[in-house]
Amino acid sequence: MRTLFILSIQSGYGGAERSIEIALRHLPEEVRVVVFTQSEAHRERLLQPGALPANGRLIHVRASERASGRRIAALRLLLEYLRYRPDAILVNTQRSALIAAMAARFMRPLARRCHLYVRDFLWQDLDFIFARLPGAPLLLPNAVVMQRLGYLSPMHAAPLGASPWSVVPDMVEIPAGEVSYDGPILHLATLNPWKGHIDLALALHHLRQRQRALELLSCGVRDNPQLHYRLLRLIERLELGDSYRLGAYVADPSALLRECRAVVVASVSHSGGPETFGRTVIEAWAMRKPVIAYASGAPAQLIEHEVDGLLVAEGDTQALAEALLRLARSPELCRRLGEAGHAKVVARYEAGAVTRQLLGRLNLLDVEQP
Repeated sequence: MRTLFILSIQSGYGGAERSIEIALRHLPEEVRVVVFTQSEAHRERLLQPGALPANGRLIHVRASERASGRRIAALRLLLEYLRYRPDAILVNTQRSALIAAMAARFMRPLARRCHLYVRDFLWQDLDFIFARLPGAPLLLPNAVVMQRLGYLSPMHAAPLGASPWSVVPDMVEIPAGEVSYDGPILHLATLNPWKGHIDLALALHHLRQRQRALELLSCGVRDNPQLHYRLLRLIERLELGDSYRLGAYVADPSALLRECRAVVVASVSHSGGPETFGRTVIEAWAMRKPVIAYASGAPAQLIEHEVDGLLVAEGDTQALAEALLRLARSPELCRRLGEAGHAKVVARYEAGAVTRQLLGRLNLLDVEQP
């Protein structure tokens, strides 16, 4: 039996953690897994019946945002490494990478087992991480991550850096059930400067001026009080209270996706962006829902304009308004685009197939399967 460690250590909860939860449900029996977590939401979901494989184990790491907490976590990782001698270590977050780098100072073989899944542009302390984990293979959700010079390239990633890299996309399970296109347009996004909340307010304002109001529901973590206050003020000033609703964060958005008309991804390429994958895109397609997105980052590569979604030039809130209105007015267009997106998800992003691809990258399958 081969053993996989997954370091998914972060205080927050988001797409990176959801991907791990999905992959765990598709691991073959011959792979034993030990998962290190910190987020209470992540831990609670992994403690639910069936969330972990029968031979899986969950280790809760606390207070890793402090240096002392990371040292304790690194010591725990060392002890578990000596106990299990894992064949591969999947490092799923930047904080996990810091902990693995600290542990590798005392256990060089541990470094050779690490694969770094860099899911966004927010990793810091890269010089420290790569000095302690030299040549660790990089897994990326999309090649767009390599296009930002001064991040992983050229210092750390091949061909000039020591670490080889490859793409393993996000994954999604394909649900069954009836589909309707009668609900609001859905925006699933943490409230931060690059998720496009302000752009959406401006787009809805354009429609209101033309007396073409529609309903948009934006759900996500709101842990930026200043931006939240500015957004509320803008919604009030533009008199959008009837059309722009802010909902609470939902860990599993399946019900919202099933009920919505379409999904919008208004993320921009600055202030922390762009999207390096856009998990919301494939979650929408899995429910046969169309996606409107700014043509930046990975969504511009995932979506084929007018085939399985609508792409809009970044920052063009007038064009964004037009795209929203098109889908709000045409269930037939929603269905056509959503069905094409669903076919793409089945072919490229289905959870079982992508999990096998991931295990191949980790050298835990003898033959990598597409």
